[in-house]
Amino acid sequence: MRKIVIGDVQGCLDELKALLDLMNFNSASDRVIFLGDLVNRGPKSLEVLEFLYSMDHCVLNTLGNHDLHLLALTIGNRPYREKDRSIKPILDSKNKINLIEWLRHQPLMHEEPAFDAIMVHAGIHPEWDILQARSMAKEIESLLQSDNASSVLTGMYSDQSWSNDLDGVPKINAIINSFTRMRFLDQNGLCNFTEKNAPREVSDSLTPWFMSEDMKIKDKNIFFGHWSTLGDFCHENISCLDAGCVWGGEMIAIDLDEPQKKIKYKSSISR
Repeated sequence: MRKIVIGDVQGCLDELKALLDLMNFNSASDRVIFLGDLVNRGPKSLEVLEFLYSMDHCVLNTLGNHDLHLLALTIGNRPYREKDRSIKPILDSKNKINLIEWLRHQPLMHEEPAFDAIMVHAGIHPEWDILQARSMAKEIESLLQSDNASSVLTGMYSDQSWSNDLDGVPKINAIINSFTRMRFLDQNGLCNFTEKNAPREVSDSLTPWFMSEDMKIKDKNIFFGHWSTLGDFCHENISCLDAGCVWGGEMIAIDLDEPQKKIKYKSSISR
């Protein structure tokens, strides 16, 4: 069985299908692991969810911040805004309950032990070892799949950065932010959630999370998305597979048997 990993889709169904065709994808024998943000901003968010839901037997998605925002709009008490219009068809869909239930039972972090590989949307906090990362992911996954999901999703909108002394809601938010929103750490080791540019374009006072001197997980191949300005990027054993398809860039896929060989499809979207 091939294990294919694909970066941010964000409602770009045509590009996703074209990329899968380039990979000669076979739903009977292949498995696809998405790096989060299946929805929002792109033109066909509903269709993306319907397509992947129909292939549940061979699809997995590590939840991203836009996926969680969709859950907050449906399960939580997050109010609909005009900027959410690209996911309104999901909110109006007759199949909404099935799609949302499928989405909220997806993981925050996924491992492929045979490849010493970890998949997440944005990153893994440098201070976490692998046991902590697993524990943090399971804690949030359990909450999202519980009857308490609404309060978690409603209260997650903060810029809480991780520290070891957190508890309660601040801890929950810091874990979610680390897995789904993190890019840079400042000189105090706190997450900077406002800067979105590539490292070469920002102050030396900010460090990409995967270049932190505190990074504890060094023996795993980590694949993430989220950072479109970083694009197709590799630092040692850590790879970004988000090249901004929804912004007119590319959608990227790899086969875990040949991770150095990237398959890309250029977006037809113009921004």
